[in-house]
Amino acid sequence: MSDLYEYGIHQEDSDIRVHVCPHVRRVYVFPTENACNALSDGNYQPIDGYQDEVNGRTSQGYNVPPSDIPSCIALTLREITWEHLAFDRENSTSTKGAKAVRLVSAMVRRGMIPVPGAATTKPELEISGTDIVATFDNQIVKIQVKCDFKGGAKHLGGFGLFLQTHERNPRGLHDGKQSISVP
Repeated sequence: MSDLYEYGIHQEDSDIRVHVCPHVRRVYVFPTENACNALSDGNYQPIDGYQDEVNGRTSQGYNVPPSDIPSCIALTLREITWEHLAFDRENSTSTKGAKAVRLVSAMVRRGMIPVPGAATTKPELEISGTDIVATFDNQIVKIQVKCDFKGGAKHLGGFGLFLQTHERNPRGLHDGKQSISVP
């Protein structure tokens, strides 16, 4: 048993989530609020997440079918795009995340990410980690990007979209957050 902190989709400050799923070759886009509402139904079993070279689980969340998230859109990209980015399961978590952000940034610039109510002008982008802040004619849209390597629709070979709700933080980077014990 390890301590997990409540930290994930419910605490993030984003309008839109984009899950880049290399295994199924899809990019899923949905309003963050819709995913939170889907989780509140209580229809999913918690699952543990792991990171390479870290002993024990590092997160907990839920694999939710994309079809269970209202307004979730699956985008298919040309194969050459996936080949160019060369996602590899063996890449570090940060490398996979950086590739996902690079992909989504390019998609936002090209108008390929559906952003409700955003103007069609070319956005200004501010990138910090896996967060993208896009400004369209003074309208700010906060986008959270996740590399969900084996995520995606089950009929394509995916496991659903991993929506994290808790994480283990052995370095104490979330000082002041209340820990819970999850069996």
